[in-house]
Amino acid sequence: MEEMPIPKGGPALLWMALLLFSLEGMSADTSKPTVSLNPPWNRILKEDSVTFICYENNSLEVNSAVWTHNNISLEETSSRLNIVKAQIQDSGEYRCQNNGSTLSEPSEPVYLGVFAEWLLLQASAEVLMEGESIHIRCHSWRNLNISKVTYYRNGIALKYKYDNFDMPIANATIRDSGSYYCTAWIQRLNHTSVPLNIIVKKDSSNRNGHRSKYSWLQFLIPLLVVILFAVDTGLFILTQQQLTLLLKTKRTRKNKKPDPKKN
Repeated sequence: MEEMPIPKGGPALLWMALLLFSLEGMSADTSKPTVSLNPPWNRILKEDSVTFICYENNSLEVNSAVWTHNNISLEETSSRLNIVKAQIQDSGEYRCQNNGSTLSEPSEPVYLGVFAEWLLLQASAEVLMEGESIHIRCHSWRNLNISKVTYYRNGIALKYKYDNFDMPIANATIRDSGSYYCTAWIQRLNHTSVPLNIIVKKDSSNRNGHRSKYSWLQFLIPLLVVILFAVDTGLFILTQQQLTLLLKTKRTRKNKKPDPKKN
């Protein structure tokens, strides 16, 4: 009796199908663009200028973008949105979306605050993880000359210089969290900036920025693949053993069948 062919490649095909599914899911998740600021301050004074830049996958600028300000579409379609001589009404949330990709989602919002003040404390980041660095500066309206600059945290003076200067914080720790502001003299008058809260977090789970709400799939899908692969392999081996046993039983019965010529 001719042996029945045993199917092969079942587990491999299942593995490939699930792998393609997981890759497709992750590629769709990474299609969300990001927005950065140049210069990096999200708090600026009236009549300052700033440029929003739309990046796809945190690397390259998009070829064409859809920009929104407080969920209202703007006319700009390039990867860069220039705010020249900003006004108070330019404050708000900005988003971009890759206009050249059907899978692209709107970016996370970037907030811009425009202040009508003489003096403003600016920081390259307001929330950061321990070990990261930030840059703080005392900025004057229209970049007027300022002197006798002092930086404060929680009301305690940190640094003082006669001329204006930036204050970097390298390898930030939890103790660097607090309310920051600066004071300086402008045209023979002493001015104080609006306080800015800076938070240094100990948990490093979000070190690379905002994690996608679907990031848990990167761990769940491979686990499901392993489980299904194991189940499929087990069924494949069990089926093979059953077919082998069935063929062996048929051969045994055939050999035990009496030969009529001997009678």
